[in-house]
Amino acid sequence: MPTQFVNPSPNMPLSHMLAFDFPVLENEYRAASCLANINLRAPVTEKLYGKLGDPKQEQGHPCIREFGLAGQLGIEDEDPGIEPYQDQVVDIERGIKIDHTARLSGSFARYLACDRFYSKVRMFAHPLAPAEGNPVLLYEKVVSLEPATNGPNVWFWKDTSRKELLYTAHAEVIAREKLDQEQVYKLITKWEFYEKIDEQRGERMPISGFDEAVTFEVIGEAQTL
Repeated sequence: MPTQFVNPSPNMPLSHMLAFDFPVLENEYRAASCLANINLRAPVTEKLYGKLGDPKQEQGHPCIREFGLAGQLGIEDEDPGIEPYQDQVVDIERGIKIDHTARLSGSFARYLACDRFYSKVRMFAHPLAPAEGNPVLLYEKVVSLEPATNGPNVWFWKDTSRKELLYTAHAEVIAREKLDQEQVYKLITKWEFYEKIDEQRGERMPISGFDEAVTFEVIGEAQTL
C-alpha cells in the first residue's frame, strides 16, 4: 500500500504535500541497470490507487525474474522474454532477481533528503502452499535518505527539480539457498522510515508502505521440451 500525507485523496489539488508510492514508467522510475516496476492493472487497484504522488503516476509492484548462475544461460525457453515481463515460476537451480522502486515526492521531499533520516527496506518470501510457515528474509537494507548517484539500493533524485526521491531495492537470491522446491510464496516488500536520534537509535516516522501483490512458485529444474 502506498501512502500519501496532507491530501487524503489523489484527485484533490494541493500546493504542499509528501507522498510515498511505487510509480510505474519504465524509462524514468528505476535505478540504472535495474528492472522497472510491473503494472498489474487490476481494475479495483487502479480505481483506488491508479495515480499518486507529485507528479501523479500509475502504481506498480516488484518485478521478479530468474537469472542464470555459472554455466547457465540467462533466459530459458519457457520464460516470456518480451519486455516488460514478470517471471513467477522460477527454477530451484537458478537465481532470482527482484527489483522494486519507491518514491518520496512533493514539496516536502527535499526536507527529508539528508542523513538525519533513513529508511529500512525488507523483502520476505512468505510460504503459502502446499506448506505454510515463517517468512524467509530475502533482502534487508538500512540506508540514509541523503541523495546519492543514481544506482540500486540508494536514494537519489530523479532529476534536478528535487521533487522526486527514488530508491530501487535490488535483490539477488540463489533459490536453493533460501527457498524450498515445489512451494508457492507471497513476496512481501516492506518500507519503513526513521528519524535518527543518535548513532544507535531512530524514531519511526508515519511514512511507510508495503506491497504484497506478487506471488511466485519455486519448481524443480525445468526440462526443455
